[in-house]
Amino acid sequence: MLAFDTNYLVRHLVQDDPRQCRVVAETMAAELEAGRTILLLDVVLCEVSWVLESCYGASRKDILKAFSALLEEPVFSFEDDARIQSALSSFEKGKADFSDYLIAGQCAATGCRLLTFDKRLSKEL
Repeated sequence: MLAFDTNYLVRHLVQDDPRQCRVVAETMAAELEAGRTILLLDVVLCEVSWVLESCYGASRKDILKAFSALLEEPVFSFEDDARIQSALSSFEKGKADFSDYLIAGQCAATGCRLLTFDKRLSKEL
């Protein structure tokens, strides 16, 4: 199984470097044809969310749309699809960052209580 790093996933989403995008697309096509999936780690999704917002000016709506589309792409697998979906749902309704909701979901899954100075997130915990 392969996993995408942040820069591979960003290339797929923003299509801003033709040569690198071609490499990513060819990799995705080969894995799909072979019946394999590409793992998108939680930490990569957190980084991609930050990159999309800070470097590309993506809005919350843009990030929601992009990540929702990733969940629908059969070539991708995730550490926990339900946790990603839950984080996206919270991100859509709440005020904290996507990564905050994903971290909170990981904590809940392991029985931990998340401590944070993030006032937007702490109001929702």
